Amino acid sequence: MEYIPLVNTVYLDYLRDNLKGVIFMRQDAQYNHQKILTTATHLLSTQDIATMKMTDIAHAAGIGVGTLYRNYPNKSALCLALVYDRLRVFITTTQAQIEQTTPTPATLKAVLTDYLAFRDANQALLNTISEVPQAGQDFYQSPLFQQLTDLFQKLLTPLHPDWSAQTIVFRSDMLVAMLKSEMYAFERQQRGLSNPYLLHELLSLLEVSSAD
Repeated sequence: MEYIPLVNTVYLDYLRDNLKGVIFMRQDAQYNHQKILTTATHLLSTQDIATMKMTDIAHAAGIGVGTLYRNYPNKSALCLALVYDRLRVFITTTQAQIEQTTPTPATLKAVLTDYLAFRDANQALLNTISEVPQAGQDFYQSPLFQQLTDLFQKLLTPLHPDWSAQTIVFRSDMLVAMLKSEMYAFERQQRGLSNPYLLHELLSLLEVSSAD
């Protein structure tokens, strides 16, 4: 009996040729994404985010303005991507550090100190994030939020063996929520609170001595 191919070979050739294009486009898009973020980071070392223009970034990156806007529809979206990229590095670096030892109160204090410094260093970027729809809500659904709360859960669990898993998760969630850009900016700018003061109060809320 003659063998009848389940899929026409002409169609297979069509799929192969077009899938190559899709893969190339995805790789090209990823390259453009990273190139834009790298260029914007470089420009921010000498320019203020408020005065930096999207056209400046496109020209410095060597891409068309249209390509830039296809990746990031406005400066707020670009700033959000920059902050998320930096937060990803912060989480990865901190996770690698705490996995080398058993967390202590001093470890939690050091991580919170670094995280407050991270919020401070990126506040100018966060202040520009006003045109991204539901940016705050999206953050709570993102892998970064889960990774950040997981990080604090790992720090709190050995410090409070009497706390339930639910309590650990809840307090980690609340800690991250309290340090979101709007609340952090309010406490720093409107309340006039310093990072050392915020650190002391956060440790108190977490029932960890700031003297450790």
